[in-house]
Amino acid sequence: MATQRSNSEADDPLNSGPPASVHASLEPRALELLQAIANSPEPLGARELGRRIKAGNRPLSESTVNRLLRRLDEQGLTRSMDGRGRVVSEAGRVLAQRAAAEHTWHQQIGSLEIRTVQDVRDLLIARRGVEREIVREAATSVSDEDIERLQAVMEEYERSVHTDERRRDVSTNFHKALATTVENSMLRAVATVIFDPRFDMLEHVLDMVTAGRGTTMHSVSEHEEIMRAIRTGDPDVAEAAMVRHINRLIADASAVVAPSTRLAIELLLKNQSPVIGGGT
Repeated sequence: MATQRSNSEADDPLNSGPPASVHASLEPRALELLQAIANSPEPLGARELGRRIKAGNRPLSESTVNRLLRRLDEQGLTRSMDGRGRVVSEAGRVLAQRAAAEHTWHQQIGSLEIRTVQDVRDLLIARRGVEREIVREAATSVSDEDIERLQAVMEEYERSVHTDERRRDVSTNFHKALATTVENSMLRAVATVIFDPRFDMLEHVLDMVTAGRGTTMHSVSEHEEIMRAIRTGDPDVAEAAMVRHINRLIADASAVVAPSTRLAIELLLKNQSPVIGGGT
């Protein structure tokens, strides 16, 4: 049955993102200095660091480097080696590694795009793997307050289902709200990726497909089935309901559509239209 969690946890929106990143905790030049020092096999002085860290086409001035180094020292991220230069502390090394990992992560996420109908299906398959686990946890740990919120979000979609633009605006809100109810931080983090705004056009594509196939209304009863399982605290039934729901969307996305609909979808994906919406 439902368990109680703090209001701060329950109200935490999925799209608020993860805690402040390394890039937000240090000014860019200071972070560059920290990473340069961490990557060096020997201590680095202000002059050498100035040559390595450019300000446009010119080396960073020693006065600027020294000012930034003092801040890094004060934060316990670097330390002086008796006039031979700076080295990173253990905390500084960990922070530099985190910054490098963040940079790689953002590069990988930035390369993800929806360009073809196959990409739409691939994203739905990824969603199925994540959301079946999300709904299992929701069924065993969701709070009474969360149930009320999920119900309100679901009813908002039901009221909007006959209005194209409004439906598209709220189509994934039920799925996003489910992700905010779980305490598993890894699931929440992955959910921020699969519901990233860059994939909003997926919902518009699904809306075009489901409208053409006459299946748009199916989401209403499928959402209700998921909610019934959550209320009764049955993770197996909740998972099965979610899988059926997303499998139906995958089938819709895989189906042969009218030539005019396919052309509209191809143009949408080609032009990367920012329209939000869909039949989820």
